[in-house]
Amino acid sequence: MVDAISGLGGVSSLRGVGALGDTSRVRQYSTSEAQAVNQTQESFADSMAQALNSTSQDLKSAEAASIGGMRGETSAQNVVEAVMKAELSLQSALAIRDKVVEAYQEFSRMSI
Repeated sequence: MVDAISGLGGVSSLRGVGALGDTSRVRQYSTSEAQAVNQTQESFADSMAQALNSTSQDLKSAEAASIGGMRGETSAQNVVEAVMKAELSLQSALAIRDKVVEAYQEFSRMSI
């Protein structure tokens, strides 16, 4: 780690950088590189939809396991595991929702 840091040029390479910085060393990305990065990244909406679908599937499987447990078709251990997984997924979804609402409130408080 120290070798990697010392390979960056040290503090002496930072001297003489003005208030706006030295933009001559900033790497400019080409259009094809930027498009490649955009293609590999999911959008926020896609990520949220995937998380909600996963949570929904976990809740449905926990419900099915619970019904199977009542009928005697599923072991108690499988029921508990399914319910715990669904609970964890639901708690995660609620935490994400709370953060999204908090971010929205922060944006609404900003003056334009």
